[in-house]
Amino acid sequence: MNMTSEELQDIVLKALEFGQNGKTKACNEQLRLIYSSLQKDPLLLWDSSQVSQLGKSIILMLHLDLVDDEEKSIGLVLLAYLFLSKGIQKEEQMPEIDLCEMFRIRKDRVILLKSFDDFFVDSLQEIYYANEKATDRETYNQQRKAALSRLPLMEFSDIYDIEQDYPNLRDDEFLLDTANFIELEDEITSENLREAQLLHKILFKHSLQKLKEGKINY
Repeated sequence: MNMTSEELQDIVLKALEFGQNGKTKACNEQLRLIYSSLQKDPLLLWDSSQVSQLGKSIILMLHLDLVDDEEKSIGLVLLAYLFLSKGIQKEEQMPEIDLCEMFRIRKDRVILLKSFDDFFVDSLQEIYYANEKATDRETYNQQRKAALSRLPLMEFSDIYDIEQDYPNLRDDEFLLDTANFIELEDEITSENLREAQLLHKILFKHSLQKLKEGKINY
């Protein structure tokens, strides 16, 4: 029997609470219910205010290795990205943005991009080289390397947006360390930031289209 959006919201919040409190067994039970629901209807919470929390629960699912299949894990990463990005969009459309909530969602998206950067390479390669299919291994590897190099800039664009509201990033050690590392490794320019922000929009549309066409395996 399919669960309702209200039931799924409740399960998501329980999973996150159990995870935060270190109750791994109870957390896994809730995460399995979430995974089952995603397989039946991945967009059940699409219009819900809890859609970003669903994305966060998938990050937890991935960190706990609940799904032992690389292709499905890649699909789950894309789902988490979609749900977090949708959450950001919903906040931006509110009459008054909840800065604490926006901080949480953007940080979660940075965590996702940083933790599973390799899992975004296929999608970015499809976007950047849609009309330039690699015909040999060397070109293929070069394309993947170029795609992977965009991930830190995408992370930094979220950190930059957080910084506009919180100049000290709320003294968040993870965000500060991530920003410092990226700035040491990459030259951050306004052009790079614009490219990264545009890439976020394109990746969102690209992934959503693939999901609707049934081309994401999770």
